[in-house]
Amino acid sequence: MHIKLFAADKTDVGKQRDQNEDRPYRRVESAEDGDRGLFIVADGMGGYKAGEVASRMAVETINKAMDTFFKPIQDQPTIKIDRSMLRPSSPTGKPSKAETHKLSEATMASAIEDQLRAAIKQANQAIVRYGEQQSEARGLGSTVTTLLIQNDLAYIGNVGDSRTYLLRNGALTPLTKDHSLVAKLVETKQIKPEEVYTHPHRNLIYRSLGAGRSTLEVDIFHETVQAGDLFLLCSDGLWEMVHPEELESTMKMQASPQAICDKLIELANAGGGEDNITAVVVQVSAH
Repeated sequence: MHIKLFAADKTDVGKQRDQNEDRPYRRVESAEDGDRGLFIVADGMGGYKAGEVASRMAVETINKAMDTFFKPIQDQPTIKIDRSMLRPSSPTGKPSKAETHKLSEATMASAIEDQLRAAIKQANQAIVRYGEQQSEARGLGSTVTTLLIQNDLAYIGNVGDSRTYLLRNGALTPLTKDHSLVAKLVETKQIKPEEVYTHPHRNLIYRSLGAGRSTLEVDIFHETVQAGDLFLLCSDGLWEMVHPEELESTMKMQASPQAICDKLIELANAGGGEDNITAVVVQVSAH
């Protein structure tokens, strides 16, 4: 299936913060085999001139590292692979010197996943280095949730408590897992899911880009894309203010991605606007 992507974003300082440390990003490019897209939400931490720097660096570094993803196949850099990853086409099962082999879908998917993970780790290193060089920004950090779409596959990279959701057939499903204290407490049944929104330590996360961490574990999730899918990437300033039922009903409002973003920001502010609020909405259609 060749897909067409329509996307929009919106970010807002909210009702209680002085500056906006969130950073949304969207990039869609068309190719012969359909659109390709890269979408990011980063939520910076560290205060004035630190959090906003961290989120900007996260977006810029990931986008630059993924630039080859948007290039035509013939212009992409050569990747060295193990011969065992190739599909054997000779009777003996051994590739001959004159043969050209097409990589399997699984091999291509693995290569893209590795590229996305490496891009997020590069962003982490860039933020850590900046914190080491700028004493006033020491400890700065950022969450990140990233959606990469090619053909009928979506790759979701996540660190922290920004989220990616999928609306399909009228049902909204979170595709990411929060790296937060309250998520752990829910997982271990020490609190109920609805207590996440009011817990005194709901803003504590144990995994992020930067924050002095030189090593980083990145969650990567996969999803097969279908026509009619609607993705939402958002910071915690949105999902903490707009709870699942209202998120789902807003995503189902049969409106443009920009209208959905606008409505979500409006709802988050109406709910208190306790943090910066960011949404990226991606609509998938057949082409």
